[in-house]
Amino acid sequence: MRTEQASQIVRKMLDKRTSRQVKPAAFTLIELMVVVIILSMLALLVMGSYFNQVERARKAAAKATIAEMEVAITRYQVDTCVYPPSLSAASPDGCGMLELVLIHSTSGNSNIPSSAMWKGPYLTVKQELLGDLNGNNVITGLTAGNVQILDPWNNAYRYVLESNYNLYGTVLPSSHPYATTETYYNPSTFQIVSRGPDGVTLADPNYGTGADDINNFGE
Repeated sequence: MRTEQASQIVRKMLDKRTSRQVKPAAFTLIELMVVVIILSMLALLVMGSYFNQVERARKAAAKATIAEMEVAITRYQVDTCVYPPSLSAASPDGCGMLELVLIHSTSGNSNIPSSAMWKGPYLTVKQELLGDLNGNNVITGLTAGNVQILDPWNNAYRYVLESNYNLYGTVLPSSHPYATTETYYNPSTFQIVSRGPDGVTLADPNYGTGADDINNFGE
């Protein structure tokens, strides 16, 4: 008798448990908003770090290219006894003449250079880093001396020879220790400038001295 009673009690307890409805767990709107905000913040942090790394890599590439140009220009000068001419053939800007003489010689044909002293090419530049003064990666239709070497932000480097400093040279600031005896950066050689990530710089005679500009100015 007791066993039957006990069994009935157990069955009733089981019936009550199985009859209960199990409510599924659910997030409130506020909890969902908090999760979305946290994920958005994490995404911004990751993207910010990524873009910072990319920008640092581009700056390093611009500095490396300027250093390569300096070596190539020096080799050209040793062979020909003169520095490459400044700027571009049809514009008082860029580095079109530099690209021409270092890679093709002034004849525009590296196989038949204009001088027996020319031993180039002195510089190798990938096709995607050549373009016009507007940063367009298209050289078709450009005349010799107007093909630009582009920096990582698709802006033409500017190359100015000492003989053109009176028009386009970047001057030393008055606070520079040699400003009383010298007028320009790199007074007897040449200046190379990338306008940097923002693509803008100061007007002459302070070209290339913007906050994010990259140049070969000695101190």
